[in-house]
Amino acid sequence: MNKKLKSIGYILLSAGIGVFLYILLHEFGHMAVMLSAGATITDFSIFTAHVSADGGNYTDLTDMLMNANGALFPLIISYVYILLYQTGSTKSFYRIFSYVVTLIPIVSMLAWVVIPFAYLQANPPGNDDVTKFLAVFCEDYHPLIVSAAAAALIGLGVVLMIKKQVIHNFIVEIKHTVHTVSTSD
Repeated sequence: MNKKLKSIGYILLSAGIGVFLYILLHEFGHMAVMLSAGATITDFSIFTAHVSADGGNYTDLTDMLMNANGALFPLIISYVYILLYQTGSTKSFYRIFSYVVTLIPIVSMLAWVVIPFAYLQANPPGNDDVTKFLAVFCEDYHPLIVSAAAAALIGLGVVLMIKKQVIHNFIVEIKHTVHTVSTSD
């Protein structure tokens, strides 16, 4: 198979698996807090990216955790994946997959950087995890604390990806693909 087509296929397959895993872990993150608050799960769907529950004893803290854990749980899992990443692997799919599945949770944290600014302007998106988190958090604290914390978590993820050579190996893989294609033309 043509190296370029194979790499494109790996990227698309990795993106599909990555999005599926992100949604699963995101909703599981919400569900874990719901269950810890004593709620009964009534609906869990990966395809509609939704989890709902009845009951539970929520405090301000558990309410904030429920909203934040949708983003934090997949992010923590991606950090663990990066720490376990086999830098020396030369497998194309592994290099591409590792880059894509660790990048998705890190990039998703951008909402936690940007939305607090919209919140300050009284224009946040409705029914969003970040907005719901800020509604409770901002009773006592400034919303830009959330932006700063999210930026720090993004920075940590990028540093881990650089240190474990996830980004480097992805670039090498793409360069190898481009070089192979250009020399075979």
